[in-house]
Amino acid sequence: MSEPRAGRVGTWLVGTILMVAAVASRAEAQEFEQGWNDPRIISPAGLGPRYSGLLGAGVGLLSKKPNFGVMTGEFVLQPRFFLEGEYRSNFFRVDTRNADPDGVFSLHIRPGVALFNPDYDTVALSVGLDLDVFVPVSDSAAADQTNVGGRAHISAAFFPKKAFTLTLHEVFERTLFMRPTVVTNANQNHNIVGADASLHPGGRALDFTLGYAYDIIRYDDLDRIDTDQHDLRFLASWRFYPMTYLFLEWTLQPTTYTSRPVAADGGVGNFTDGTPFKAYAGLSGYITDRLGVLVRAGYGNTFLDDTVPGTEQFSSFIGQLQVSWRFGASSIVHLGFARDFDVSPLGGYVEYLRPYAAFTMRLSELVDLNLDFAYDLRSYGAWTPLALSNGDLPTASDPHRSENVIRAGALLDFDITRVLGATIGYRYESIVSDYEVTTNGVQNFIGYDDHRVFASLNLRY
Repeated sequence: MSEPRAGRVGTWLVGTILMVAAVASRAEAQEFEQGWNDPRIISPAGLGPRYSGLLGAGVGLLSKKPNFGVMTGEFVLQPRFFLEGEYRSNFFRVDTRNADPDGVFSLHIRPGVALFNPDYDTVALSVGLDLDVFVPVSDSAAADQTNVGGRAHISAAFFPKKAFTLTLHEVFERTLFMRPTVVTNANQNHNIVGADASLHPGGRALDFTLGYAYDIIRYDDLDRIDTDQHDLRFLASWRFYPMTYLFLEWTLQPTTYTSRPVAADGGVGNFTDGTPFKAYAGLSGYITDRLGVLVRAGYGNTFLDDTVPGTEQFSSFIGQLQVSWRFGASSIVHLGFARDFDVSPLGGYVEYLRPYAAFTMRLSELVDLNLDFAYDLRSYGAWTPLALSNGDLPTASDPHRSENVIRAGALLDFDITRVLGATIGYRYESIVSDYEVTTNGVQNFIGYDDHRVFASLNLRY
């Protein structure tokens, strides 16, 4: 990789800013709550902020017969193996105004296994482990980036068919986010452990869920943005038609930065602890056999620690509108718009406006097509850079950072046989921004474009 013009000190700061952009909205970035990838949904709470009758939330108990796996007593064992080759045009996600992008070929070796009991009675159990062994194959600056990521989860729902259900869950995920500079590695370790208590009287037409989870994030090198978070959540839903729900939801998430530097007390928007609060009311479901809607409207507040003068708060409307249209049993299009916020290590918070679209179609019995697009207009709270360890004081082009984020992709999934599948796809990611931080007279920009082309061989038994 070409040495960035700003040098090692400036690129540490830019690497941190770039990583903040990548994790600006934890809720949309992580499919992490219990239930999202589970073969059964015990309560609408399992889908978290993706709550939608359109996508399966709130449907109550499911007894899903798997189409692959080995029966071992009452359990289904599902071994799987994915071998993926990819090319990234901008492996380190650098701004071309700082350095030349590195194109890298690599392999992802992904063995995995899952175990669950589809015909549960007293206890519904789900266990899964999927590894991601990353191996660069081109002799580039990425040659030393071999690493292992993955995801492991376990959940147990007690008395899933009764009026009261207790669900215990834990998920650990290690995400390999390749370092944007030669200085910083941004691999993330994320663990959530918690419990949901659900009451569903009235033949399961009503659901009341109270949940708590302890949520920690630790980075390999970026320890300044490590966080501890306590997730408190309440959800009430009423299924007044077979596939239509009214719901109320609130979340409270006290968040602290565990390695917050003492110097942060002298700068605005640096590693500011907060207790973000969100409350929604909404409707989710089908209006006709083909037309569905998801409407969420509510209020959010960051409740940041404002002991540092100049700290700004987000306190405003948040919501989402999504319209879905089915062309038949094998295709659907989603169009939506959302306004939301999340806490951010630099700036205190980030708010975003997001139009998005997705299209799924089964082209034949063997092939699925998926298309998606999302555009974020992101705005951050006020931020003043801290002095670096060598005494240099960076300056930002504006105390209020803003950027445009584009994500789009296409994927073809081939279900060749029961045992064998294949996938080919393309992803585009971009941050469009003139925002820059200057250190010792050298400008460092944070934007980037990255094209990713990939293909995988999918084995499952």
